[in-house]
Amino acid sequence: MSHSDSEEKLQEIQEILGKTWKIIVAVIIIGLLAFWGWRYWKSHNIEKATLASEQYEQLISKLNNDDPTSIDGLVKFADQNDTVYSLFADLKAAQFYVENKKDYLGAEQLLISASKKTDSEPLLAIINIRIARLEYQLGKYTDSLKSLDKVTNSNWASIVNNIRGDVLVKMENYPLACNAYEVALASQPTPELEKDIKIKLNQAQYLAAKQLQAQRILVND
Repeated sequence: MSHSDSEEKLQEIQEILGKTWKIIVAVIIIGLLAFWGWRYWKSHNIEKATLASEQYEQLISKLNNDDPTSIDGLVKFADQNDTVYSLFADLKAAQFYVENKKDYLGAEQLLISASKKTDSEPLLAIINIRIARLEYQLGKYTDSLKSLDKVTNSNWASIVNNIRGDVLVKMENYPLACNAYEVALASQPTPELEKDIKIKLNQAQYLAAKQLQAQRILVND
């Protein structure tokens, strides 16, 4: 390439830059703003999470099993905070409601709130199982089955089908209850849970046979 050719190329570059410098500068400024904005956002959220963690731990330390009102601060925190500790607060408060206040409806509402704060499959499985148990306690058997249906991971099959069997027994659908218990047994439950399921399966099989016999008598009559 000759010197004159180099000069022509340089002139072309200068003309291009002259036409586009505003766009280039704008892109650079936007990039810098995005970078520093992200750093601020990250720093801001770390600070929020740290503060929320401290508040959460303080509220947990104030819980008193003999004082039902000691949970009020944690419930308020769960409602007003927008970090992951809001979810943890819902779960802890729901546990307190069940164990200390025997307020199953209140616990159910806290768990429903928790379910709306995460997309994590393991967490949602735990939450939906707990909701299903509470709905069972409240006699909301159809709702309980629907909550159990939301747990699709096979790792939870023994627990889910054990609860499903309990619900179906309450609904006097003993054949389906037997099926649920059998699935639970085939899903490698813990030794303690396996023993419990076997006892309930025997009882459900007895009730299913008795129910079938009663139906046959009605038909014959």
